[in-house]
Amino acid sequence: MTERVLDRLPYFDERSRAYNIRAVVDPTAVRSYTWACAATLDQHSEGACVGFGWTHEAIARPREWRNLGAGDARSHYREAQKIDPWPGEDYEGTAVLAGAKVAQQRGYIGEYRWAFGTDDALAAISRKGPAVIGVNWYTGMFDTDDTGFIRPTGRVAGGHCILVRGVNVAAQTVLLHNSWGSDWGGTRWGPGTALMTWDDFDRLLREDGECCIPTDRR
Repeated sequence: MTERVLDRLPYFDERSRAYNIRAVVDPTAVRSYTWACAATLDQHSEGACVGFGWTHEAIARPREWRNLGAGDARSHYREAQKIDPWPGEDYEGTAVLAGAKVAQQRGYIGEYRWAFGTDDALAAISRKGPAVIGVNWYTGMFDTDDTGFIRPTGRVAGGHCILVRGVNVAAQTVLLHNSWGSDWGGTRWGPGTALMTWDDFDRLLREDGECCIPTDRR
């Protein structure tokens, strides 16, 4: 079994508050919607989840850069390390914000904004497109249960960056798209996916979580 390295490093820039997703999305306008993603990449034991999360976002609809792969995700991660707040590159991990800046530099996106609450996040994901989130990852989240859910149980094992590409209003769930390959998880929306309740999603966002949504996809 591949040892999974958790490497999302939390970093909050107060200037990001000027780019609230609520300026462009009504938080009461949440709908059920799932954005397709044509690839399920695998970071293996590399601590490169931010690069993989942003590369999955580029591959997913509504934009679909179909020529991207794991090599692009790894280089995305390395470029993010060069511009993140921590000196040097001799460490594991980087910030979601640094990954967003690299996505902008690479021409995947123009503008990106932040959700500072669960209602905003759900509305943005359902209306604008997938979100890249950075959250605490609990030991109970390394594997899905028999129904495809992961839940924040056990202890915090580290931080992880992952794509959220679906919202279901009736079931009050979000759909996660992980970077641990096709053998991990799996739901009716494809391999490498998992479900999470809105309550658990809300909890993780409140625990120093980040939710970044591109609003201008190139």
